[in-house]
Amino acid sequence: MEKKEYYKNLFLLAAIWNWIVAISLLLLSFVAPDVMTLFGVDIPPSLVFLQMLFLLVGIFGVGFFIIYRDVESNHGIIQMSVLEKLSFFVVFLIYFIIGDVGFLVVLLVIVDLIFGILFIEFLLNFKNL
Repeated sequence: MEKKEYYKNLFLLAAIWNWIVAISLLLLSFVAPDVMTLFGVDIPPSLVFLQMLFLLVGIFGVGFFIIYRDVESNHGIIQMSVLEKLSFFVVFLIYFIIGDVGFLVVLLVIVDLIFGILFIEFLLNFKNL
């Protein structure tokens, strides 16, 4: 597989990952909000901020799909995506360390860490495509 196809597939996979996480958690928050306790998260009085977070995760998936369609452009979205993926990992890791979220959350955001590293690799190697 040539590098360009590899990177296109990487961003398509990132889009699908974000959509699966966003849709799953958003639906679960509506039909079974108690499931959030599996993640070590207390159920807040209002789920609006949690549900907005899930929507934003899905919107980032749209950004990854835009990159997939034209991997040679949209580097600003890729740079923003690196910040999003690494920030998610760092913030949730900190909250895991202080005991506010469960290990299941860390497992999920490890995927974000991997994507963030691979996005950095793309940015460093783009000129060699």
